[in-house]
Amino acid sequence: MPRTDTTNRTSPRRRTRSRRLADAVLALDPGLVKTDGALRTLVAVPAGMAVGYAVATAFGLPAILGVMIGAMPAFITCLVIVDPSTGRTAARTGAVLVPFVVALAGSIALQPFRLLELVLIVVLLFLQFAAAAWGAWAADAAIVGFAGYLCGLLLPLPETSVVPLGLVVAASLAATVLVRLVLRPDAHRTLLRTRRGFVARGSAVLEAAAAVLAAADDPSARRRTLRRLRRSRDRYHEIALTVDGMLAASGVDADTTAEELHRLVFDTHFAVDELGRGAGALVEHGAPSDVRHAALRAVTIVLRHGGGHGEDAAQTLLARYGITASAGDPDSRTTAVVRRMAAEFTDLQGAGLRWRELRDELPRRGDGVALAAPFVTPVVLAGGRPAGAVPVLADTVADGPWRRWRLSVSLRTAVHAAIAVAIVEPLALLLDGPRFYWGVIGVMIVLAGTNTTHERVRKGLHRAVGTVVGGAVGIVLVHVVGTAHPWFTLVLVCVLLAVGTYGFGGVYSVWVACLVVVLCQVYAFSGSFTDSLVPIRLAENLLGAAVAVLVSAVVLPIATRAVIRRAVRRQLTAVRAFVLALVGVDADAEADATVGAGASRASRSAETATDAAAPDLRARSRAVDAATYQLDAVLRPMVRFPTGGPARADARTRTSLQAAATFAREAAGRLGSPPQDPPAALVGAAHRLAASIADLADGIVAGPRSAAPAPVWARVGDQLDTAVGAAAGGPDQQTVEVAAHALGRIDEALALLADRHRATVLGETATRSAATGAR
Repeated sequence: MPRTDTTNRTSPRRRTRSRRLADAVLALDPGLVKTDGALRTLVAVPAGMAVGYAVATAFGLPAILGVMIGAMPAFITCLVIVDPSTGRTAARTGAVLVPFVVALAGSIALQPFRLLELVLIVVLLFLQFAAAAWGAWAADAAIVGFAGYLCGLLLPLPETSVVPLGLVVAASLAATVLVRLVLRPDAHRTLLRTRRGFVARGSAVLEAAAAVLAAADDPSARRRTLRRLRRSRDRYHEIALTVDGMLAASGVDADTTAEELHRLVFDTHFAVDELGRGAGALVEHGAPSDVRHAALRAVTIVLRHGGGHGEDAAQTLLARYGITASAGDPDSRTTAVVRRMAAEFTDLQGAGLRWRELRDELPRRGDGVALAAPFVTPVVLAGGRPAGAVPVLADTVADGPWRRWRLSVSLRTAVHAAIAVAIVEPLALLLDGPRFYWGVIGVMIVLAGTNTTHERVRKGLHRAVGTVVGGAVGIVLVHVVGTAHPWFTLVLVCVLLAVGTYGFGGVYSVWVACLVVVLCQVYAFSGSFTDSLVPIRLAENLLGAAVAVLVSAVVLPIATRAVIRRAVRRQLTAVRAFVLALVGVDADAEADATVGAGASRASRSAETATDAAAPDLRARSRAVDAATYQLDAVLRPMVRFPTGGPARADARTRTSLQAAATFAREAAGRLGSPPQDPPAALVGAAHRLAASIADLADGIVAGPRSAAPAPVWARVGDQLDTAVGAAAGGPDQQTVEVAAHALGRIDEALALLADRHRATVLGETATRSAATGAR
């Protein structure tokens, strides 16, 4: 949906190749956050090298030493210190001078004491992971301190070099601060880029929808295009969550602007996703070709003219559909889908117009663009993406068998790292004594930023692939270029570090490949390069990764089923909050008033963490979407068994919960806010459904072997039908029908889940509200 002039005089046009390329970049990197990080690295690392060279030359140190030590703090701070506040970024960058220099000096002083050096590595790595729970400043100090210790450990330096090396580090950090002040992010420009990347993903969904509608007559093309549509919708769903989280993290005006942007993101996401879902439904349910062609024409209008022509697309769709034979049945599924698509085309135009108005009202800079107290979103970002297994694992650790030890996720990972390094160090020393640290780094890298066995194995494999590719390129470059062209090598190193920084948060193997090429150049200039270097590095990295995975699975273990059960509970808790919000009830206040002995303290804390302060339907629905994303993250096994077993049960659970999330998003998109004066029967049905959901969540967490009574699921169909009848002819009739329809469909989806978990299901198995609710 590229933005164009919205007048009817605009001629149809397709996106140019350059615009498609720009949109693809923005879709892969919302707001160009990773690109900005790569640019900072590209400028800061040469600056650090230059000042390091100057200081080293002035104090009589080898120039290569000044270049290497000057590059390290510049690079590591650009990589790990990310803060929306320019002042805090500068302060945090300057503050790491002390831990880096102290660690560097300590490692130089301990060179005669080999055993003590090795023991201290274990301690420092433990602190690096444990410090993640102590705040950003402590985490910065631990990470940079470990890097400084490795620098001193690997370079044979006399103790007299500590002071000039400290000056090199100080000069490098000062240059880095200056670079980051000059290249500070522009909040307004980032916001526009984020919106464009979000719109580009939406265009991909509509293009996939058009392909589905055009290829429906060819069975193989139909299957292929339907898969493409599902992938496009999944990616669009992820970027919608990411953008929502970025709005909060960036510090946009908390009072009105961010809330309006949040609504626009939700409404646009809902409209585009519903259009994609509608196109898929027309094809999957065998709609006639004339109906599909009418929908295809409407989608094409939006793709060529932009979302501002949504009303034209809606009118075209309804007019063309009106002359088909299918239009003769106003109660058919096809008619309902077409009407729904027409409504979403209209909503898409409204969202586009509101965005343009808001864009013109936003100040270009200043406090109106970025404030320190942004609005609150249920979406939590980790590494620039929606948090996956992190919150679920935190819940599991807090409630699991190790809760008496007050064990946190970061402390558990720190214990794993310390034990794994203690095992790897002697093995790596036997394999290649001078470079044993490769095994240590293998442990550190695999555990950093990962939480499940699947994630750790995947990261280890990415590291292996990157090492092989980077090693092949690095060896060729060393033999072709050698050390005869130092300036070319310096430029190559800086560019590769920048490219690697871009890939660090996305395609990890790209980062590893770039790093290995850089290391080959460094070892060539130090005179220690051999062709066997890369295979040894690969072996030690894989050794460290394998030991880290095994230790994390054996030491302080957490059962996979327990993690999955808590992920299911988190989503049920979010759905429960949405159900109550549909009748204007705040789940937090309701929990304080009604939760008794039957609800565990863990359940109450999960609800408090999930729910927002006010029953905003969009926020509640977004919380359900975030919980769905987390559930998907913990349901990814290393090996999939198609024959059944737990994987099949998990797939059925996921299907029920995804259906509930879809119904919640649909109701939030149609209503926006709950009915002003809901009938008593609707309120009673919502509370009854919420109680059933809470009972089911507690039963699932307890597990199938629990001695607790089986959960009871009470169907609410009769109450919903009563509520719809009571609202007939009143001002809230339509909103009550939509709310009752959503509650009925959620009840239907989760009743199946309750039955599969051996709950006692009471009441009717179907409701008129779910079947005939607002279309």
